[in-house]
Amino acid sequence: MKTTLSQLSITAAVLAITTLAGEAAEPPFFRWHLEAGPSLWLKSRVTYGATTTADPTLSPKTDRFYDDGFNRVDASGNLGDGPAGPLASRTGYFAYTSDAQVDLKAGTLSLHRTQLAAGPYLSADAKQRQPAWHLNARVSLQRTPRPDRDWGLGAGAEFSTLRQTSSGPVAANLRTLTDTYLLGGVVPQRAPYSGRFSPLPGDQRIGDTPNRTFSATSGTLNGRQELVSRTTILHLGPWFEFGRARAERDLPESDHWSLQVRGGVAYFVSRVTFATSDQVVASGSVLTATGGRNRSDFGAFAGLSLRRAFTPRLALLIGADALRGPRLTVTQGNRYARLDLHAPLIVMVGLEFGFDKR
Repeated sequence: MKTTLSQLSITAAVLAITTLAGEAAEPPFFRWHLEAGPSLWLKSRVTYGATTTADPTLSPKTDRFYDDGFNRVDASGNLGDGPAGPLASRTGYFAYTSDAQVDLKAGTLSLHRTQLAAGPYLSADAKQRQPAWHLNARVSLQRTPRPDRDWGLGAGAEFSTLRQTSSGPVAANLRTLTDTYLLGGVVPQRAPYSGRFSPLPGDQRIGDTPNRTFSATSGTLNGRQELVSRTTILHLGPWFEFGRARAERDLPESDHWSLQVRGGVAYFVSRVTFATSDQVVASGSVLTATGGRNRSDFGAFAGLSLRRAFTPRLALLIGADALRGPRLTVTQGNRYARLDLHAPLIVMVGLEFGFDKR
């Protein structure tokens, strides 16, 4: 349906004003209702992802670190061969882990850094691990001689803790940076090799300015991710009851039931924290990140409930609310976690107590 929750809320408000105008001649009668009970959140979504990180600079005389080695500034300040030599600057402070990184025919050494490509790598449902609760207060703004309807204004709150955890291997898109350094006539020693900060005469010294390329591959991410969200939703709006339920014993069962429709504005107050400890298999490096964020946002809600009256003061309500809320993103380092409350559904059961008999 193209009708949004905001439109439904506006429509509900217009109906309330129309009803008030049409029944202004009736004597006012205010009656309070209080409802509370457990609820279950559905359609909440958690997404984990990576952001783009800065690559090592291509400027000469710079420390650069890779998954399989490094190329750093040595004690000479990367003194080179001079204007007439093959390399304007060289360093003896470099390292590599595999002979496959050396190409003697091309005269190069390749160093690599593999990271998660920018974007999401895991999307999962936020499973309920702790009970959610709701509390609603409603007032009948006016009572009319008609026994088949009631209406008024309602305010309430939802309290929820969502916890989502994931572990094990996850398929992910990877981005590999390859920096290729000229050997400048040097034949490196067998891997693994690590040079010294202060090279001695006769030590190997290679170029320090790389030629850079990128490649995209599919890989695997191993580790664990966890997100915890504590959310309170405050809402306010009109409600309407059709077929107003009554509790007299001599009535048929159908007269004990009614339908309530509601809508209005919602205010989301959330505290989200996430933690991740994962390893890109191709690189072998383990990243640990934790982050948190507080956020408040306005939204909207629309819902309905079936009401079953037991006594003139006590009733049972079973219903659901559709919400229109925010998307909360927590970023730490080059990892992020996002909780999507854009369109969750809350299913609830509650007991209603009336402060005056119907």
